[in-house]
Amino acid sequence: MAATSAVRAVRRSSRKIFDIFVAEVPWTVSSKELKEYFSQFGTVQKCQLPFDKETGFHRRYCWIKLSTPQEVQSVFQKDTHILEGAKV
Repeated sequence: MAATSAVRAVRRSSRKIFDIFVAEVPWTVSSKELKEYFSQFGTVQKCQLPFDKETGFHRRYCWIKLSTPQEVQSVFQKDTHILEGAKV
């Protein structure tokens, strides 16, 4: 049982490699638009765009989960990322 738990923990931590934190997301950008933009670099598994319960607006940051480390590298190879005229 302990070995199984260790394997799960290793798998869980290795998946974090594929997550990208994106800051300064413009208010007008939706999770759909973020998925569409980052899909040019690979398969977007998930886009988490947290919202503020009080204001109803998203918090201007998100996490993008891609399928492979190579896809993450391709995101970082591009110097700047512009969404709706704003650098993210």
